[in-house]
Amino acid sequence: LEEIGLSDAFDAIVAGEDVPVGKPAPDVFLLAARKLDVPPERTVVVEDATHGIEAARRAGMRVIAVATSQPPERLLAADRVVRSLAELRPEDFEALLNSPKKPFIPAR
Repeated sequence: LEEIGLSDAFDAIVAGEDVPVGKPAPDVFLLAARKLDVPPERTVVVEDATHGIEAARRAGMRVIAVATSQPPERLLAADRVVRSLAELRPEDFEALLNSPKKPFIPAR
């Protein structure tokens, strides 16, 4: 983020190295929510991987999956799937937070 000049665009930055257990454990997302002082249930995660979707769902967060690295049918555990970030609109996040939560069924 520093290299591309975006580090100041975020209120909190958390990486996998900041937590003892990585995805699909929810630790990285829970730490981000704590740093932002936002309850996990009022958080929307944008993810492109199945482990990230599972981690966010385990954290009690809603998830928008972006099908950039995997086909959309592999990302159906997310609350919503889009093909690119360009499809996202600010109102999508609020609508998702105000919709019924999709049940989470952990992978076996």
